Amino acid sequence: MARAVQAIMGQAGAWVTQYQGDRAARGLGFDAEDLAAIAAAAAAHPLPPGGDQPPSAADQAEIQRVQQAALEAVYPEHGFAPEDPRLTPVGMPLVAYAVAARAIGWASEDEALVERVLKALGHTREDYTEAGDHWTPMLQQDMAVATLYGQLFANSAELPRRP
Repeated sequence: MARAVQAIMGQAGAWVTQYQGDRAARGLGFDAEDLAAIAAAAAAHPLPPGGDQPPSAADQAEIQRVQQAALEAVYPEHGFAPEDPRLTPVGMPLVAYAVAARAIGWASEDEALVERVLKALGHTREDYTEAGDHWTPMLQQDMAVATLYGQLFANSAELPRRP
């Protein structure tokens, strides 16, 4: 499993770099004002709703379920094949969804920020909603894809800049 996770980690870094390059080539990405708005939203929303409360019994049960599922998951030994049907984009590719989620953070109720982020990345609200409807349940059930998403999200700390 360790070798497979290392392959996924490397793959995620390469995919984020490629995505950032694609955004720049298309004249997309975040400018200084966008980055300031993202930083302000992150400061105003440092935790998820209810994140300052201890986890409920249901939350703790879900954490245990996810931990067990992660241990039992089958991870692709050499990373994900490009034609893996689990990665077929719906609304947005998984890498785009991870970058958008990284930029939006816990401020998902801030419609102006969400629209700003999506516009900077070249996506629509409809793309994002469709992607969320597709990726959210998958990330809750498929721990290999969830691991890839987590690595994409982690590698998105530096958001794509507009040229």
